[in-house]
Formats: sequence, structure tokens, C-alpha cells
Amino acid sequence: MPGFRCQEPGLAPVPDTRHLIPDTCFASGTWNLKPDNFVTDYLVLPPVRAVRGTVAAPPSKSATNRALLLAALSPEPVEIVRPLDSGDTRALVRCLQAMGAAVLRTPSGLSVGGPLGRPSRDDVVLDAGDSGTAARFLAATAAAVPGRYLLTGSEQLVRRPMAELVAALRSAGASVESAGAEGFLPLAIRGGSLRSGDVVVDASRSGQFLSALLLAGVAVEGGLSVRSRGAVASFPYVETTLETLADFGHSVERGAEGEIGVRRGVRKTGAYAVPGDWSSALPFFAAAGIAGGEVSVTGLRWPSPDADARALDVVASMGIGVEREAGEIRARGGPGGLVPVSVEARDFPDAVPALAAIAIFAAGESRFRGIAHLRLKESDRIAGVEALAAAAGARCVAGEDGIAITGPPRRPGVAPIRLPTFDDHRLAMAAALLSLALPSLLIATPDCVGKSYPDFFRDLETILVRD
Repeated sequence: MPGFRCQEPGLAPVPDTRHLIPDTCFASGTWNLKPDNFVTDYLVLPPVRAVRGTVAAPPSKSATNRALLLAALSPEPVEIVRPLDSGDTRALVRCLQAMGAAVLRTPSGLSVGGPLGRPSRDDVVLDAGDSGTAARFLAATAAAVPGRYLLTGSEQLVRRPMAELVAALRSAGASVESAGAEGFLPLAIRGGSLRSGDVVVDASRSGQFLSALLLAGVAVEGGLSVRSRGAVASFPYVETTLETLADFGHSVERGAEGEIGVRRGVRKTGAYAVPGDWSSALPFFAAAGIAGGEVSVTGLRWPSPDADARALDVVASMGIGVEREAGEIRARGGPGGLVPVSVEARDFPDAVPALAAIAIFAAGESRFRGIAHLRLKESDRIAGVEALAAAAGARCVAGEDGIAITGPPRRPGVAPIRLPTFDDHRLAMAAALLSLALPSLLIATPDCVGKSYPDFFRDLETILVRD
């Protein structure tokens, strides 16, 4: 029995209408992710006997966004091969087009080229939607290229912090004014005001602040030398930024005091192939442990600098068999069942909801530490994980810097229970994992996965074994 959708608990199920969604072409002018016939209130996934099959990893959201920006800063078009088509990447494309980028669809993906800049007395509105990555990257780049810009976003996005990045930009001469609450969107930015030189940024709440400045260094004559003040949240994502800068031919130099210098390079890049997304692949490995069976995910780079690739060791330590090969990662449920872990997860925050789902089914207490910055994501993910664990019948204690989860779940009765997702794509994927082994769970607003992985539920359905 496949999954079905319902509008409210207790009402008759509405047949899954996802197959009615017309195919869309990224950057073709068709942007609607929510057709009128797409019921989005709840999704029910009946428990399964096992999982079995192969899934192609979706393109990396992190790599796609970095490639889009760097291609738009290139003097000649760059073909981005197999870019991710999602809510976040579409938002960035729209903003780059508003700044002057040329974006064309190709048989392999997108052709993107500059120059960026809209010399004008009128503000160019840049609406980043729900994308925190786009907002942070655009804030720094808009300050480096000609024009006047008003950077804004959704109600959700304007609550996410920007203060540390704004302070760093101002210290380097950039004219950035808050059009609302100080340190948050909307921001009024005078382009071309960012000066070459040394910049210090506090990236303890988001490594995106550091990445934004590094990427903007390409657009500043003479480049930028950027240093973080204190620890950097999710530092592996900064490594991804540096790797992408090098792939595009730009100069990256690391200093003895931790500073990183970035200047525009002279080597031209004609094409960039987007690797698979580890953040979106991890739920499939988790599914093998929770439901039993074996799953392979293709298209992932291994070895990989990706932040969430590091979480694969945690998956293995929780009792899930993992085999790593270049181009394919396999996971299978272990004969001894799932086991709890205690782990520092600061470097791979996007993996925590999926790891927490595994922990809910492990006998004993699991601890995930160093994740205070999860409260500043699309939702407060620490509170979100706590709510999911409670709904599943597991004990979860949340602190400022971490969570402790005690499994296995003990659900009284069989009455339908809502799994809140808080419109957060990673929480929705974690909720789907709980549904594989527990009955009568209703996943709220499942369409929020469109932010990073619109085909997640389609792909998950292909590996579910119910007979």
C-alpha cells in the first residue's frame, strides 16, 4: 500500500496526487512547486517490512548554490552540470538574474554567466525566499558589485540572524543598512562599497557568514583576506566553499594566523559538475537501520569533504553496516540492532535530525552535543527533534547545546498522531523515518522537502517493502 495524503486526522484519505505534478524545467520560467491539486496538509506512510533498492543521490544543494554564484561572477558563461532544482536554488537563480546574470537551460543543466551588477538609482529587490544560504551569500556579493539592492525574504527567513555578517561587511567599508530590525533582513545595500583588505567575522552561529565573505572576495578588486573570530559553526561547509572556489580557478591562500585570502583567478572554467548531496542521502542509510534491509545510494563523492559525509561514521557506530566505494555507498540493518551513541555533531548539523531518528529506535541514551546553532536553522531544530521524539513515544531532553534521546519508543494505543515538521525539510525527512516503523503517524506539511529535495518522498517510496 503506497503512502496517501489526508487533510485532517479522522477524514477519509485523499489518494496521493504527486504523480499529477507536471515536470518542470529548472530556470525555464515554471516555478510553481505547489499545484492546486497537491494536498499538502499530512502524509501517511504505513509501516514497512524492510527497505531494499538503489537511490540516486540528488545534486548537492550546497555545491549548486556556490556554483551558481561563482558562475554568475564569471566573465564568460559556465555550464553547471546537473544542478539541484529546489526551492532554495530557484530563489538564488531569481536573485542572480535580477542582478544581471544570464541563466539559460542546457541539455545537461544550466549555463550561467555574468557580469553581475545593476547600476541604477533604484533599488533592485532581491527576494531570497526561505533560503538562508542565498541571503547570506547575496548580502556580501551585493556589497561588492555595482547597484543598489534591497535584500529580503520570507517571514521565516527574516527571523534568521544576519548581524555578524552585517558587522563584518561594515568593517570593510560596505554600506549595509537594516530596513527593519537591526541585524536581520530586509537589508538595504549599496553595491560596490565593499573594499579589499582584511575582514574579521564571528561565524560561531553560522559558517555561512564566513563562506559569504570568501565568495565575495572574487568580486572585489584585490580580493579579501578573511579570518574568523573564534570557532566556526559547520566548518566543513567552509571547506566546500574553498574547494568550489579552487574548482572555478580562483586563488585561495591560507595564512599562518587562520586567515584565508581569496582573489579572482585567471584560469577559466567552462563547466562544473555538481556532486551528490550527502545531507539528503543520509535518511536512506538511516532507513536501512530503522526498517531493516539494504539500501545503496549512488552519485556521492567518496572520499568527500562534505560536512555530512562525516556523519556516515556515526551511522556505522549506531549498528548499521556501511560499505563505502567511489560512486556508491551501501547500508544494511545490522544483526545486533541499533545502539546509542554520544557524539560531537557541531560539524554536521544537517545530519542530526536523521541521526536522532535512528537514536529513537536504539535501546539506551544517545547524546548529540555542540549543536546550539541548530536553533537558528529553518526552524529551531533542537525543539523540533524533541517534539518528534515525544510524538513517537521516546524520551528526549533538550539543552542549549545538545539533546539526549532515550529509546526505544513506547507509544500507547494506535490513535493517529501528528508529527510536526515546523515547515522544515530536514525534520520532515526525519518524520518519514519514524513512520517506517511506527503506525498511525501523520507527517505534517510534507511538501516542505521541496526546499532541498522535492523528490524525497517519491524516491523513498521506491525502496519500501511492504509485502
